[in-house]
Amino acid sequence: MTFVSHTVETGLTHLTEALLANQKHHAETVVCAQGKFYRAEVRLEPLDAETLADHLGD
Repeated sequence: MTFVSHTVETGLTHLTEALLANQKHHAETVVCAQGKFYRAEVRLEPLDAETLADHLGD
């Protein structure tokens, strides 16, 4: 698994914690970056311990 930066990884962790605290597993919004608009979406999919290693190698 590769992240663009530690800031992105930390931001995604905080977002995940906020979603779970509100019993949500999905969020979407529109964001503006570098003068363009993008649709951004996050979907949480729980992983079991047996498949975790498969996802860490991506």
